[in-house]
Amino acid sequence: MLKHLIIHDNQLTQLPANIHRLRNLKELSVSRNQLDSLDERVSHLKNLSKIELSGNALTYVPVELKDCIRITKADLSYNKLSQFPNALCALFDLKYLKLSGNSISEIIPGISDIKDLEHLELNKNKLSSFSACFCSFTKLVYLDLSENEINSIPAVVSEMKSLQVLLLHHNKFDSFPEELCTLKFLKALDMSNNQIKTIPLKISNLEAIKDLNVSDNQFASFPSEVFHLSSLEKLTMSQMNGLKVREKVKKKNKQKTS
Repeated sequence: MLKHLIIHDNQLTQLPANIHRLRNLKELSVSRNQLDSLDERVSHLKNLSKIELSGNALTYVPVELKDCIRITKADLSYNKLSQFPNALCALFDLKYLKLSGNSISEIIPGISDIKDLEHLELNKNKLSSFSACFCSFTKLVYLDLSENEINSIPAVVSEMKSLQVLLLHHNKFDSFPEELCTLKFLKALDMSNNQIKTIPLKISNLEAIKDLNVSDNQFASFPSEVFHLSSLEKLTMSQMNGLKVREKVKKKNKQKTS
């Protein structure tokens, strides 16, 4: 009675024949192959709880996948998806979803139906906005939207009461979004590699923040506002590509001593 089928790092262009007969299958993991399509008969795998298809060449996900209602973890990262798969919106038990490294540019409203989602990775896509749909995920703990083209945050982000980790590095922010300061349970925030020049005083509202990364931005001076974060344990402000804060401080000191 086969329950776990794991076929990584091969050259499969399609799923094994008669896979739909494996009615007791709980895990289907076919990562890093050459799949360019997913057999719609996968919908017969009613007991499937985990599906991993990362590192293939999938351009779409068949709508029939919605019938696999027991799926709690799905990894479709590093494929060739240009749209958010509609089928995923009907997987109401989904808790972990990874869609990194695709070409998704928009989030469809139906994503709001995945009420129990706890972990979402959409980094390395082509998102130009932080969709308000994300804010309906009241159970979401981990959100990675890094390496996109996002430049603003909607006010309704305050509804994300469970969010603890938010990664927004390598985006298009030219200021620190004050809307993020409403996330009182946030523990880790990465805003590195943007174009941020200042940090608002409201950052002190991040009462639970322990790890803050603001490296490679455009601070002209050290953002002393971070000292208002009483729970902060780790601050990273390395400047490989951003404006050199230390150089600015030295110039000021020289002026004082001259």
